[in-house]
Amino acid sequence: NAAGAVCDIATADGRRELPVEDFVVGVGKNALQEGEILLGLKIPTPQANSKDAYLRFTPRTEMDIAVAGVGVSLTVVSGTCTAARVAIGAVAPTALLVADAASALIGTQLDEAALAAAADACRAAASPITDKRGTADYRKTVVGVLCKRAIALAHSRI
Repeated sequence: NAAGAVCDIATADGRRELPVEDFVVGVGKNALQEGEILLGLKIPTPQANSKDAYLRFTPRTEMDIAVAGVGVSLTVVSGTCTAARVAIGAVAPTALLVADAASALIGTQLDEAALAAAADACRAAASPITDKRGTADYRKTVVGVLCKRAIALAHSRI
């Protein structure tokens, strides 16, 4: 949830909001309580000088299951990253926000050292399984590569 989206949930007493990153609580499980319905998602309007990027890698075009995915949201003011969110998917039981990756970017010029530190943080946060999509080590490598590429893509869009 690099974009900061929240779930709009109907409850018996009205509505509640929940950050998207807290909605999926496990494989095939979500945070809805009995009688609740997910109505949709609310995505905040981006700040000025902010852009997002999402990249994923799939082993074949016929297979829609990703090896790894990375979403990035960046705000850059006068060449310096002032805000960042980095999320990874398909490399843990649920999608994860990687605060250490965002911290590695904030206050930098988004140079190679910052991108490498963010990629390292994504690899460290990942806990993939080995399956038909690839080994755990391979998937950790891919998530690091995607992290660097997604940061560069979001930065180029600003």
